[in-house]
Amino acid sequence: MPADSCSLEPAAAGRLAVIGGCMFAGKTARLIERLSAARAAGRRVVACKHRLDTRYDPTLLMTHDGRSFPAAAVTGAAGVLRVAIGAEVLGIDEGQFFGRALVGVCRELRAQGCMVIVAGIDHDAWGQPFPPLPQLLRLADEVEHLSAPCTVCGRPAAYSQRMVPVVGGQMVGGPGDYEPRCAEHFRPLPPPAPVYEQ
Repeated sequence: MPADSCSLEPAAAGRLAVIGGCMFAGKTARLIERLSAARAAGRRVVACKHRLDTRYDPTLLMTHDGRSFPAAAVTGAAGVLRVAIGAEVLGIDEGQFFGRALVGVCRELRAQGCMVIVAGIDHDAWGQPFPPLPQLLRLADEVEHLSAPCTVCGRPAAYSQRMVPVVGGQMVGGPGDYEPRCAEHFRPLPPPAPVYEQ
């Protein structure tokens, strides 16, 4: 195996873990937990996030309550491959920002022996499946699906309710911009909804 490959052990098979759910479900916190545990166990761990995600800090994975983990900011799925060189465990936050190209990257890294952990939102603000999460879920070796309490009724929420107008196509947001909602209390943004590649 090449020296710059992303591997667990020389003969180990890679794995793909996906942490999905709505906003405020604790996906980033769970990703940080797993990465921190791997690093504490002596693994070579790296993390990355999309350059679009400038909330809190551009070079840290950050939870809404302030927990963090160092991360490289990349512009797309190809950047993930560069970050992964030499890593045994790779964390990718906000997988939905990377689009479908992330699926091939994760497949390639897993084939090289890397443990890849992707956290991301699985429904968009219109309630549609949010690529590439559905595709990654089908490919995954393990799946964690997290939810937050619906802000209306307290039941488990599967959707992220946009609470403010979309200005200039800017959808990135945090507290105040979105709320977790159950299916009964979720109201999709008005059309037109995005049409994703099949």
